[in-house]
Amino acid sequence: MEQQKRHWLGKARDYKAYSLVLFALSAFLYIGTLIPNAIDEAKRPLVLGAVFILMLASIFFSHRSHIYARKIEEEA
Repeated sequence: MEQQKRHWLGKARDYKAYSLVLFALSAFLYIGTLIPNAIDEAKRPLVLGAVFILMLASIFFSHRSHIYARKIEEEA
């Protein structure tokens, strides 16, 4: 059982790290859209779509992290 908890803890940490990296990447891309003349107007919707997808992925991985953290608490 202890090995299962360590496995879940590793997954929770990994998912949290993925979430933070994706959030930071999406934030930098979004800031890039606010800078005038940094991105062509034709590419701006594509970049905003990428920001949206990255934010959704960040939320998904954060949610997965919380699921594993709850599993650890329930088993304690």
